[in-house]
Parts: sequence; structure tokens; C-alpha cells
Amino acid sequence: MRRSRTGLAAAVAGIAALALCVHGSASGRTSTEPWSALRTSSFGAAITQGTTPAPAAAKKPTRLQRIVRGLVAARAPGALAFLRTAKAARNAAAGFASLQPRVQMRAADRFRVASVTKTFVATVVLQLAGEGKLGLDDPVERWLPGTVPNGSAITLRQLLNHTSGLFDYTDNPDAVSAALANLGREWTPRELLAYAFARPPLFAPGANWSYSNTNYVLLGLVIEAVTGKKVEQVLRDRLFEPLGLRSTSFPSGIAVEEPFAHGYLNQAGTLVDLAPILNPSWAWAAGQIVSTAADLTKYFSALLGGRLLPPALLAQMKSGSVVGGTYGLGLRITFTRCGRAFGHDGDFIGWRNVVWSSANGRRVAVVMVNVDATRLSWARLEAAATSAFCSG
Repeated sequence: MRRSRTGLAAAVAGIAALALCVHGSASGRTSTEPWSALRTSSFGAAITQGTTPAPAAAKKPTRLQRIVRGLVAARAPGALAFLRTAKAARNAAAGFASLQPRVQMRAADRFRVASVTKTFVATVVLQLAGEGKLGLDDPVERWLPGTVPNGSAITLRQLLNHTSGLFDYTDNPDAVSAALANLGREWTPRELLAYAFARPPLFAPGANWSYSNTNYVLLGLVIEAVTGKKVEQVLRDRLFEPLGLRSTSFPSGIAVEEPFAHGYLNQAGTLVDLAPILNPSWAWAAGQIVSTAADLTKYFSALLGGRLLPPALLAQMKSGSVVGGTYGLGLRITFTRCGRAFGHDGDFIGWRNVVWSSANGRRVAVVMVNVDATRLSWARLEAAATSAFCSG
């Protein structure tokens, strides 16, 4: 199963291109068409050309060290891996968290977890269901009246498992153009939804499966409607603070507290630093969380270990739908050589990560690279994550 990334990828590539045009090219020419930079190989001197750092020598590298060094050898600027088991926690890092200035990647570095945010949001929705504050089969119209076309026929469950049929706003070219118009713009959830509802649904609710960031923007608004609080406060009160996730946050601005792994977009061999360009409000409840590998493994261990949800609701979260068998309620489902695994992946173009957990949460692995898929393939990253997961 591959997640829908095309629209967001185009938007971010365009944003990076426009930033390069603003700075000017190496030849001193400034393009009036922001997309033109995507078709050239000469970019501004302010952008650092990526080089592959030589991994430090080690007599007997661990499995995790071999994994991250392999990812850097495959041309990721940096990589980190973290494995938490019932007995211990192990980690490794290689390459660079920042290319200018040069800063070594560390396993404790924070990064944008992107769509792994969806699992956190789904957990809160399920907690509210367990408390009787909402029903998973409530129509969206009940909580967001007049917001969603055909909202009376779409349930919260269908938002959670991506069977709503709602168009993904990140696939709307008009949204891409609007993002290009203002690099630092802070988007509101309803502005994002307007781009989704400008397009017809892909199918009738429940008839098929299609990954849509629109679903989780709506779930963020549902959480706010039910609790009367901002979604970031609810996440903090219910998950971040009780679990001691001290490096996890839901920042709305571009700046992120260090230590932070910068994300890079590969443009014709030149690596563009996205950290000072992207405003994460473009993703909101679909992908705005920043965290560390240690915090992510702690969270997934608690979730799959049954500490956050009643057994019946956790079982539903781990079950795929009839039309989307490898995606539950905010959880991906896969089968590895060491057993069935549950988790999610995240892609904010320059930050990509994969999380896998055993069914009981006693083994959780995270692997992250700070570069987009044109530089290092998803197949390579998925394989690395599976290898890390099975190394415990």
C-alpha cells in the first residue's frame, strides 16, 4: 500500500523552487516562473550541495548502525534508527542533521513525523469514543454541521480508516498554487478543507479505500468540537504529558526547537533545506507533530500495549476495513518476516519515517531519513524499518 503523496510533493517542490527563485540562481538570473527552477540544475549559492559523509569506522557495528550507515551510503544526508524492546532501548545515527552548518545526526534529534500524527489523532478520537463523548458511527454532520458535503452519510469511522471518499486537498492544484503564493503562510483547517470540497468525492462513503489527508483535518475539528479545546492542547493533555513525551509537540510555526534534523529536497542533485521554508500548518491534524524516535517508540509501546485504549477499541483500531484491509483506524497493518506489525509512516517530503510495532507493543522500531524519495526510495526506507523492527 502506498500513501497519497503526489499533491503534497508537488506543493513542497514548488515552494522550494520559489524560494530558490527569490534568492536568485548561480548565474544571477531570477525566474519569473517558480516551477522553472524544477527543470534546471543550477540553484542559488545559498543552497548547500549535499555530499555523502563517510561513516565513522567501527570494529563491530551493531545491526542498527549498519542500517543507518547503509541509508547514508545510499545518499541520505542523515539517518537514525531506534528500537525499543521489553528489555532495553537501542539506537544509532549516521550522517548529518544539517548540511550548513555541518551538524552530525543524533538519535535524539527531533524531526517532523508527518502522517504518524494520524495515529495520535486517531487515539484521541477512540479515547473520546470510549468515554461515551462521541460514537465512531456518528455522522460527521453531527459534530461539524454544514461543513462537509454529504456529511450526514459519512461517519467518523470512515474518516479514521480512509473510506470516506473525500478528495485529498493536497491533490488539488489550486491548493499548490496558493501555497506557492505565500511561503510562510499559516493555514487554517477550513482553508485546507475548501480545496478538498472544491472537488467531487472519489466514491460513495464506504464503497472503496483512498488515503486522504482531508479525513484527519476533519477529525482534528471533531476533537475540538467535542472537547471545546484546541487539538494541540488535547494531544498534550491526553498523550504528550501523561506519557512523558517531553520532546513531542504540535508547533504551528516554521521554527522548531533544537536539536532538530533539517529536511532536504533533492533538486537535480542539489539538496534544498526545507526547514526554513515550510509552514507545517499545511498538514495540521493530518501531519503537524514534531517528535523524536525515543518518544515515538514510547507512545506506540503504550498504545499497542493497551495502556491508552480499552481492549475492544484497540482491537478495532488494529482491524482493517472490508475495502482497506491493510489500514485500520489510524494504523497501518503489515506482515514482516518476524510477524505481524502495526504502525504508520510519515512523509513531509524532506522528513520521512516509518514506525512498526509488534501487536503487544513490546517491540517498536523507528527509522528516519531527512531527504525526499527522489534521493532515497521508499522501498529502501521500508526495508530498513523492517530490518530494524526484526533486529530485536
